[in-house]
Amino acid sequence: MLESIRKRLTLLFSGSFFLVLVLILIGVYVTNAQLLNRMELNQLKGVSDRDIFERIEHGEDQFIRNPIYFQLLDGSGNERYASLPPDVESKTLRRFLSSNDTTKQVEWDDRHFLLYQRSTEEGRLLLMKDISPTEDTLQRLIAVLAGIAVLATIVLTLVGYILAGRAVIPVQQAFDRQRRFTSDASHELRTPLTIVYSGIELLEAESLSNEGRTILEDIKAETAGMQYLVSDLLLLAREGQPSPKQEVDLSSLVQKTVERFQHAYSDRVIHASIMPDLRMKGDDHQLNRLLTVFLENALVYSDDVIDVSLEETTTERQLMIQDRGIGIASDQQTKIFERFYRGDHSRHGTGTGLGLSIAQSIAEQHGGTISIDSTLGEGTRFIIHFPTL
Repeated sequence: MLESIRKRLTLLFSGSFFLVLVLILIGVYVTNAQLLNRMELNQLKGVSDRDIFERIEHGEDQFIRNPIYFQLLDGSGNERYASLPPDVESKTLRRFLSSNDTTKQVEWDDRHFLLYQRSTEEGRLLLMKDISPTEDTLQRLIAVLAGIAVLATIVLTLVGYILAGRAVIPVQQAFDRQRRFTSDASHELRTPLTIVYSGIELLEAESLSNEGRTILEDIKAETAGMQYLVSDLLLLAREGQPSPKQEVDLSSLVQKTVERFQHAYSDRVIHASIMPDLRMKGDDHQLNRLLTVFLENALVYSDDVIDVSLEETTTERQLMIQDRGIGIASDQQTKIFERFYRGDHSRHGTGTGLGLSIAQSIAEQHGGTISIDSTLGEGTRFIIHFPTL
């Protein structure tokens, strides 16, 4: 659980840093793009009519680096002078000249041009500059910023994971103290409870009044419940601790557990459909406890047939327990795996409220998950999904 918290904190830290970084990089790109475009536009605005005519005189209009092209129209719109690229799109220029726009960026033949128009004494002046180098610079800037973002994301994720690890240390220590206390208390309680239970069984052999025997039966039931609770607490105290895993014949384990319940509850019907020779790495005692939890719940909350199946797909092994009982309300289905949570119907029966929490813990320790499908008045189906390794 703490590892899950650490991963979430890592995601929160790295996500926050990454968002800030992206905003900064976007700001850097927008600022540089605006600066470069403004420089290009200012250069066009700074070109005078005299400069243009001097270029015509000296024949420099086509031979200077990043030349500024031009077109001068008289008042009637007829061309007086022009120095335009041979592949220029005249329709694009006419549309621009007929518009109210002062500037515009256009592209053709993989080249980018900045257009600028203004009125002069001689007529309408169109200036055009090839800004492809500027656009290439902006494209390289995007690539550099993207590389920085990727590299920074990796670094921030590592830093976030380290910081999250430090943040959960106090929580881990608190959990360890709680686990040790629960484990020690459970161990200390088991012995006296066993003695009490043995004493009750001895007293049952004595001659008692009807009232005394009733009281003794109540004490025995409560003591058995306490033993059950202590066992559950001890199992939960070991949650997260590695347990020895070996190859388990899951098919045989499920078959034997179902047969044990059929013998113990001979008046009930349990249908089993078990695919043979399914094996997995795990703890057979814990897997038996997992199945026992669901079978006990099914027997308590259903008087009808119970179905148990074990099958294998291409990606997982599915252990299904289905009853036709009272069902679970949809608003309670997300809560039933919480420790000590008991639904409205279960509050009237026996139990500790730890069974499903224990089952979920065991499933997670074996790399599995549990899904539930339940409808009030129709029954409940639990499916434990074990990955196929």
